[in-house]
Parts: sequence; C-alpha cells; structure tokens
Amino acid sequence: MVDLDAISNAANGIQDTMDQMATQRVSNLTLSGDDLGGQDLAAVYAEFIERWDLGVVNLEKDGDSIIFRLQACAAAYRSTSEAAAADFQGVISRMSGTDPGMG
Repeated sequence: MVDLDAISNAANGIQDTMDQMATQRVSNLTLSGDDLGGQDLAAVYAEFIERWDLGVVNLEKDGDSIIFRLQACAAAYRSTSEAAAADFQGVISRMSGTDPGMG
C-alpha cells in the first residue's frame, strides 16, 4: 500500500529545505585576499564559491523536479484509489441484476 502522506511529507520537506536555502546565496560568502591571507588563495576561493553556487543552483533545479514528480505521483495514486473505490462501491450497492462475482 502506498503511503500518500509520506509522499506529500517528502515533497513538503524538500520544499521547506529549498525555501531555507533561498534566503542565503553562496555567492554572498565573500572574503578578501587580506581575509584569506593572500591573493592566490583569494582567487582559488572565488573559483570555489562560483562552482559551489552553480552546484546549489543545480540542486535547486533537481529539487523542483523531485517535488513536481512526488506531487504528480501522489495525485495519480489518489485519483486511481478514488476511482477504484467508486467502482467498488458501485458493485456493492448494485440493487438488481446478476451477481458480478458469479461468472
């Protein structure tokens, strides 16, 4: 059996994490050459920050995709479950005719 609440909670948890990440960008973490002890290290640090920021942007894109797919899965399961329940209810509440279980 599929736990629809778990799927929804996973999507919400990822969204909450992404919302928290959106409040602070990696590119805002700047230090000067003096802070780092020299210009060579500052250049390496700047490249690292740029690459790290790009990685976070890619993670955000992946997170959006995961959230969309989790929500789509939950909706599909919910829709299928509701349709099956309605069909089953129709069989149970049938008032006339032959028993569909008797082949």
